[in-house]
Amino acid sequence: MATINAGKYGTLRSDSTSSWSAVRNATTATSTISNQPTSNTGITASITYLTGGKGSEWGLYRAYFAFDVTSYQTGYNITNLELEIDPSNQTTSNFPYAIIKSTAQGNANSDLVAGDWDSLDFSTLYAGSSMTYWPDTNTVSQISLNSNAVAAFSTGYLKICIVWYSDYSNTAPISTGNYYARQNFSYVPRINFTATAAGYGNDIIGVDSSNIGSVITVASADIGKIIGV
Repeated sequence: MATINAGKYGTLRSDSTSSWSAVRNATTATSTISNQPTSNTGITASITYLTGGKGSEWGLYRAYFAFDVTSYQTGYNITNLELEIDPSNQTTSNFPYAIIKSTAQGNANSDLVAGDWDSLDFSTLYAGSSMTYWPDTNTVSQISLNSNAVAAFSTGYLKICIVWYSDYSNTAPISTGNYYARQNFSYVPRINFTATAAGYGNDIIGVDSSNIGSVITVASADIGKIIGV
């Protein structure tokens, strides 16, 4: 199984005292830009909703991880793709999350800036659901990523954003308080996957399928033409 560490990873926070949509749909983060954090209880995603005599306040954290997969961009079938992180048991119990497509961090080589707050694609889900909860443990954990994430390999870069699930679904909070997904960022986020060389699916006269293109210089797409087969 292949493993690739995140080239860049970090978190952004945005707050608003005007409305839920003002924070969720903001174009820039308002505070807490953290690149390559090392805290062992760092915030991955969160929701803050407070009300009182001075009005209401909303706040969100989002985490952005970018992976350079150019070595596997072509010529491989990718399966068993998973995100590996080291969560913290200081996570709020039953914290639902979503992992979606990010467009931040360049070619997995650029730090986050405030303007990356909306560098994401809510229409492309890689993992999570309203009933899928961030691990509440101190044990290294794996999260399976779906075929949408596998398809991103064709671009050479897999870039993800981790959010509170209702941030993904655009559902305003109704319960006041602070709720967090946390992780040990000293354990660099990484992806694991199986990469199988693409090629003709069968061996011919003992020739490995990944080398079929070398058989008497006939391309695998033309294999049916060999000896009239």
